[in-house]
Amino acid sequence: MVQANLNKKKTNYSAPALEKGLDIIELLSSEPDGLRANEIAERLKKTYSELFRMLVVLEQRSFIECVSDTDKFKLSIKFFSLANRFTPLKKLHNVSTPTLRELAFEIEQSCHIVAFYSGEGHVVVQQDPISDRIFSVRLGSTVSMLDTCSGKIILSNASDIQKSGMLKLMKDKYSSDLINQCLTSIKSLKKHSLLKLPSKQVHGVCDIGYPVFDSSGEILAALVVPFMEFLDGSNRLNLDLASDYVRKAAEKISYDFGYEK
Repeated sequence: MVQANLNKKKTNYSAPALEKGLDIIELLSSEPDGLRANEIAERLKKTYSELFRMLVVLEQRSFIECVSDTDKFKLSIKFFSLANRFTPLKKLHNVSTPTLRELAFEIEQSCHIVAFYSGEGHVVVQQDPISDRIFSVRLGSTVSMLDTCSGKIILSNASDIQKSGMLKLMKDKYSSDLINQCLTSIKSLKKHSLLKLPSKQVHGVCDIGYPVFDSSGEILAALVVPFMEFLDGSNRLNLDLASDYVRKAAEKISYDFGYEK
């Protein structure tokens, strides 16, 4: 009976307490250093008394934690633990991590894997090299599907059914004009091909990316290396050689998932 009601046309319901708790979680997700209670209230345009119980309960349930020396609230590791209980994500992490470690060691650059979820790209696995000089993307970060190497790889390698589903979700995140511009820009990209794209976020970084597929041949994620060329010429590998390592690593992960060309 409950399932039947859920399948009916969606109705907007109000749950003020729950909504306040979710607002706090969403706000703290973009504040890795945390926020004080009064800062949270100010950002959410609420009074401290409105949010007090929410903060207490979230802390009691270990979803947030208060850093004693700063009185700042931040998200706890519990969210990461819960996310990794999701079987596809856990499998992707387990399968790809050994290969990413080897890749980061060989090319002395950080690397990460981006998967599509809810209209955006999400960094679901990340690995840094053993080096004093690194440039990396934080694990759990959200990345644009429209102007990033990972987004273009995922969209250009998606099947028609996959792409249709992705575009429906992306319409809630991006304007139709921006989506159409992106689709036009990726028309020339071939499937199963390496993409080297100058970063639009950081000057001097070139993103190297390659698709990762599952056993059915569907795009699973994108492996990306934000390649940083050192001015003193001390890179162990140049961009072209590093790109070859990226391609081989992505193909290895796909093979470990049972994919065969």
